[in-house]
Amino acid sequence: MERIKAGARDLWQGSLCILLLWGILFRGSYAKDGILRGLTSCYQVIIPALFPFLVVSHLIMGSRLSLALESLFSPVSRFLFRSGRQGGAIFSMAMIGGFPVGPKLLRGAVDRGELDREEARRLALFCVAPAPAFVITGVGGGMFHSMQLGAVLYLCSVLGAVLTGTLLSRRGSKKGGKGRAPASTHQPRRFEPFSAVFVQAVSSSVQSLLSICGYVILFSALLQLLGGCLPLPDGGKALLSGLLEITSGCLIAAALPGRLGPYLAAFFLGFCGLSAVCQMQFCLGDLASIGKLLGARLLCGGLVLGLFSLFFELLPSPAADVFFSSTPPRLDGTVNAPLTSVLLLLFCLAALFTLSRKSRVLLDK
Repeated sequence: MERIKAGARDLWQGSLCILLLWGILFRGSYAKDGILRGLTSCYQVIIPALFPFLVVSHLIMGSRLSLALESLFSPVSRFLFRSGRQGGAIFSMAMIGGFPVGPKLLRGAVDRGELDREEARRLALFCVAPAPAFVITGVGGGMFHSMQLGAVLYLCSVLGAVLTGTLLSRRGSKKGGKGRAPASTHQPRRFEPFSAVFVQAVSSSVQSLLSICGYVILFSALLQLLGGCLPLPDGGKALLSGLLEITSGCLIAAALPGRLGPYLAAFFLGFCGLSAVCQMQFCLGDLASIGKLLGARLLCGGLVLGLFSLFFELLPSPAADVFFSSTPPRLDGTVNAPLTSVLLLLFCLAALFTLSRKSRVLLDK
């Protein structure tokens, strides 16, 4: 049986590689268009929305301000998530910072001996949410032309993450036979000088963002290949895009008529997309598996969709009509063009600095 499973796995993996190679060789124009679209998404949306939050979140968690966050969110982590004090602080930063912030902070806490591995594995399943700048400004204002809709979608995303964490924590406590938060067994916190924390925060954020942009570009190219080779309707194309990559999925969903677009966007923001799951796996390492992450994201996507449906039905009809516009959706990077340019320049300088440090380490070896 094991040999049959191994043979089947090798067969579909090999077939997938052959299909991708065929697409690149004979449908190269689609792949090129997807890569260009992915680069545009990275420049206009990903880097401006994530890079500052990645750096600031590392600075906060590396300073004594994190102790205040732990005290503030201790009731949430203890009663809802069955977690220690640090779990609430990491969850709050994940809700503000976007997809990779929570997994990145969890990985760092485990490596420093500040968080138990089993607790980190459980927290990794729900300490994930899209950044508020991406949801409210990018999806709401840019794609659906309604900041109100973006605010509602972000609220549903946060509440969906809270419900997902509560359900998974109750499930874990039933299996373990205990309903209390785990005892604090991690090592005492020791804070490094701010200069050291700043250098580490920038370097770590650049490495994470390079990986994130790589996944976005790859999945954008894959989407263009699939869209060029498979005759899918608009709804099917939006669903496939959102399951693979959230930015492309929300952009296509925003062009759909009626209520289907916002409902699909709500599910995509809860699910986060396979690209974001791969980014989370990269940050977490051996703390989580793709299967468990996908299951948790599907659960969260369903909860966010249900919450959005409830909130949407409770809104009066005139307010709901504001959410729809005949203007085509767009990735608008012109509103904050000066800030975007400064952030992109800082990101490039930090990337060069990080790569030069790695080169010196390799030469020394």
